[in-house]
Amino acid sequence: MKNYKALAFDVGGTVFDWQTPIRAAIQTRADSLGVTMDTRAFAFDWRTRMFVLLAKMRNGDIPWMNVDGIHRLALEEMNPSYPDLKFTSDDLDELNRVWHRLPVWPDFPDAIERLREKYTCIVLTVLSWSIVVDCSRLSNTHWHGILSCEFLGHYKPDQGVYHDAGRLLGIDPGDVMMVAAHGADLRAAKDAGLGTAYVMPKLAEPDFPGFTEASPDEFEVVAKDFTELADKLCNG
Repeated sequence: MKNYKALAFDVGGTVFDWQTPIRAAIQTRADSLGVTMDTRAFAFDWRTRMFVLLAKMRNGDIPWMNVDGIHRLALEEMNPSYPDLKFTSDDLDELNRVWHRLPVWPDFPDAIERLREKYTCIVLTVLSWSIVVDCSRLSNTHWHGILSCEFLGHYKPDQGVYHDAGRLLGIDPGDVMMVAAHGADLRAAKDAGLGTAYVMPKLAEPDFPGFTEASPDEFEVVAKDFTELADKLCNG
């Protein structure tokens, strides 16, 4: 493996656990109303709609907005399908803020401290800058920098996003390794000339084409968790 200078981390699902707090919030709402709810289906519906809307925005079909706006728009679309939850507009605003309270996976804090000693470690995400700031502060996670696509003029998987990671660090994109739990993200990074490290997902993600599916031989580094990733990148 070549000597990379920087690691660019996807965070939604890769570093941050988005499913557990969202499912917990929906369960609390359902319990308060005495209704039965498939919280996993709700969470997957929300996540899938976000990416559908993101694709529409990238195509110019809806106005430019950050992912806080896209998450909120997705909730508006979903609300008629979940009448038993009786969400008001204020309720949807509050639910949308759950994305700002995502925990990191338990093995991540120790791993990132090890990785920071050898690499410049940044975030490269479709999530809003404020989501990453708030969630990183919650977990006391320290990055060398945060790149949100909301400031880059384009969103992953556009190749320009991956080139920006190197450009803004003042290094060649080929000196950056993308770290993600999503096959589609890593394939786009690979096509853009970045190195790739696949960390196996902790939880299954919504099943839309190519998003998470990955074969071990597709990427330069494959790790079952962040501890193994740090072992391979710091000790290899």
